[in-house]
Amino acid sequence: MAERAGEANKALGAELAALRDLVIRMGGAVEEQLRCGIHALQHRDARLAEQVVAGDRQIDRYELQADADIAVLIGNRAPQGVDLRAILTLSKSVNDLERIGDESKKLARIAIALMESAEDSVEVPMITEITGMSKISAAMLRGALNALVRLDLQQADRTRSEDERLDAVYKSSIDQLTTLMAASPSAVAPGVQALYALKSLERIGDHAKNIAGYVFYMVEGRDVRHPKAREEAATDLRQH
Repeated sequence: MAERAGEANKALGAELAALRDLVIRMGGAVEEQLRCGIHALQHRDARLAEQVVAGDRQIDRYELQADADIAVLIGNRAPQGVDLRAILTLSKSVNDLERIGDESKKLARIAIALMESAEDSVEVPMITEITGMSKISAAMLRGALNALVRLDLQQADRTRSEDERLDAVYKSSIDQLTTLMAASPSAVAPGVQALYALKSLERIGDHAKNIAGYVFYMVEGRDVRHPKAREEAATDLRQH
């Protein structure tokens, strides 16, 4: 009986390690998609943008494989405790990584739309601000993945705190873009595309923040999401 339990634990550990490796590979692929999507937008690279759009299919394949492996792992091994938390963390991370992949594809499509609708001499509106936001978003994704791989709570906390800076840059950029579009009718069409790019980068930061937050759940079993909602729930419990 003890020997059988030991073999089951060993098998669970091996399958969990394989799942973790798959998620890490997916994270690396998503990082590359984001890097290329940003580059395509900054440098008006239509060929690279098309590659990013096509590359999103690989991200989807990673998601499908991870979902299938997780279903088999839970069904066959009935994990508990920290093992179950690890599986749930990886499952949630896969979802956020897939969403970041979608936003990277949007950046590539924005680059294509701008090149199709504008003359070569027309610059991408707010490209400096877009570049600044992209650096923060990419750094947040890198930090979140590092925290997930190393189970580094300090790195996870730093990554989550960066979201406030990203939001501040986003709001300031939107205000500037709105003023630019109001002052120049010719800037409206490309300005709308720039707005979409800024929003995609803001969402990428949100997803990276989510991944960093899952590390706290994996290590400590603590949910750090939606602090105000949790405070309200705790207050309601005390009142009843």
